[in-house]
Amino acid sequence: MKTDTTDIKRLFLNSLKRGTGEAYLIVRDNPNIDFSTQIIKGALNIFAYDGQSEGSRGKYIFDIISIVKQKDKIRKAILKGLATEKNDTWSLTHLFDLTKLYAQQGDNEARQAIYNRFLNEPIEGSDWVGYSEILELDGLKGLLFIAEKFGRHIEQNPEDWQDDSIIRHFQEENKELKVKEELEKASKKNSFIKLYLDTITKTKNEHKKHKQEKIEFNSIIEEIINSRFLSLRRQKNLTENEILEIATQLLKEKNKSNFEKLLYIFYDYKFPFQSEFILKLAKQKKNTKNRINEFAIYALQHLKSEEIRQFALDKIQKSKRPFDYLEILISNYSKGDFRILCDIANKFNDEHIIENLAGIYTEIYKANKTTECKEPLEILYNKMNCGIHRNGIIEVLIENKVISDKIKKEIPFDSFLETRELLNENKN
Repeated sequence: MKTDTTDIKRLFLNSLKRGTGEAYLIVRDNPNIDFSTQIIKGALNIFAYDGQSEGSRGKYIFDIISIVKQKDKIRKAILKGLATEKNDTWSLTHLFDLTKLYAQQGDNEARQAIYNRFLNEPIEGSDWVGYSEILELDGLKGLLFIAEKFGRHIEQNPEDWQDDSIIRHFQEENKELKVKEELEKASKKNSFIKLYLDTITKTKNEHKKHKQEKIEFNSIIEEIINSRFLSLRRQKNLTENEILEIATQLLKEKNKSNFEKLLYIFYDYKFPFQSEFILKLAKQKKNTKNRINEFAIYALQHLKSEEIRQFALDKIQKSKRPFDYLEILISNYSKGDFRILCDIANKFNDEHIIENLAGIYTEIYKANKTTECKEPLEILYNKMNCGIHRNGIIEVLIENKVISDKIKKEIPFDSFLETRELLNENKN
């Protein structure tokens, strides 16, 4: 029985780290096992691949805590963790969110713990952590506290700067309030709030001084060549004529640096001329002085031919980094290729590689609808700790009608809250 319990706890912690709903089900189905040590690990640490992008797993952990017997022990560990976390920004945001859930249930000690921790020995570059929980709990009253706390901090740290992002965020969420007027009114009686507002004004003025004038370009070619890189919005919204213009220039461009910049555009767009041109670039030997070979391989994901497919298969088979060539299969997938994807998914365990594979596999099977997606995607599902890409994997499994009963049962308790809604969204 001891071995069984140890194995169950190990399985639970594995699921907890990945963020799958299996963790909740294991606790529910084993009420006599004490999982508190493992739950505390999940409460004090954000195990998500990217805590910034994925956000807090507070609700996920809180749901699990709600069905265990050791609630008080875990709660004490969380409050202590909130007070003492000094190293990881995203673990701290996770702890603030968890503690907020206690406060919302009337736990005044938890509420006070949030106020006590805010801007108290903040992690460098993360003095904002906790503001959203205070605003969610106490609205304008909370904002006045935040403004005063920042003012006190600025008085002790005159070199500090603040912008108006917190105020803007609160105003967007509370359109019925005149937030700036309320703060200015409070600042007449509170010197710390006034110092906070004055610092924001100073920051704005400094920003205006150093703001670069927008450069106007005569053509898309001139813009690409003379910019370090295009803005993401610009890169994603090129017109068909601009794409043709870029491709035409690429065919005759002699400058390697300019060539590289032009070629990168075809990471997002299909090269409109003969694919052999791009394939030839992809076959070139890698050069440490430029990324032409790499960018050409990116561009092949949008192009389809037997020669391109064979190039990809050869590289996948021989390369120590087969995942560098998998995107080519987005446009060149053939029946049976799931075996290749399974082999690669089984071969690697590094979280960065698994994350990369999850993004690529999802794109492959969005472009190629097939029940073959089931096995390779499930392998990744059972390895990855990214809730965002797991959401994408589950969407593809549902869309291709190969979602397993096991995963179906786990979805309502997933750490990524958007995933919990997927079955409801696809009932029809």
